[in-house]
Amino acid sequence: MFSTSFKTKAPSTEVIQVSIHDIDPCPYQPRKLMNKQALNDLSDNIKENGILQPLTATKLENGRYQLIAGHRRLLAATKAELKTVPVIVLDKSEEDVAVLAVIENLQREDLNFFEQAMAIQSLMTNLNLTQTEIGKKLSISQPAVANKLKLLQFNKEQQMKILAFNLTERHARAISRLPVEKQNKAIDYIIANNLNVSATDKYINNILAPKKIHKQKTIINIRDIRLFTNTVKKAVNVMKSAGVNADYTQNEDDKSFYYQIIIPKQYSR
Repeated sequence: MFSTSFKTKAPSTEVIQVSIHDIDPCPYQPRKLMNKQALNDLSDNIKENGILQPLTATKLENGRYQLIAGHRRLLAATKAELKTVPVIVLDKSEEDVAVLAVIENLQREDLNFFEQAMAIQSLMTNLNLTQTEIGKKLSISQPAVANKLKLLQFNKEQQMKILAFNLTERHARAISRLPVEKQNKAIDYIIANNLNVSATDKYINNILAPKKIHKQKTIINIRDIRLFTNTVKKAVNVMKSAGVNADYTQNEDDKSFYYQIIIPKQYSR
């Protein structure tokens, strides 16, 4: 998904041993959380077998090395008390280093989708790039960049809850469509009901566009009016058969029909 290429002054695959103390961490490292157990396991493996995959770095003007790729390996090697580590030295600009550091992590490390979004935003900020420009460097479309960045609207608590309950990036993107004030309730509902992505989309759509209850309109036509008139006539006839000298009159204008029922106060039995 993520790939790129750069022109270098003198590309080289030569591996050299560099003192751990001469290597500076990459300032563009996107990973913020490290799994301590996984780091301990890697350190134990390095003690036993050494570093199987060299680190990648660029040499600075002051003679030190700035790491491009291999942050976890450097930490594990330090924990394993190694003095030197194998390094492939590349001649890269600061911009190249920033992009490569992010791409290396996006491709090889188990970054969650919030960390991926933060890495992309960091690149845009540090290099003053637009979404389209950063998309070209990472070989992804501008809409894909926009979708990633939209995930950063979630606060830390929401991010941790989404990750803790194994909601996917597609879950998060669906929830991000909601107004901020409705997101917490939606997250809790989706988790409580174990909604998959499809069900989550439907749930979010219902919140955004609730179904309108249409009241059935009564349409009165000429046939209905005749039925009402016959009902009035029948009612008057029933009263007459009971000895009530009732009667009715009917009038109409352009807008309405008028019925007047006349019932005397005194009647014969």
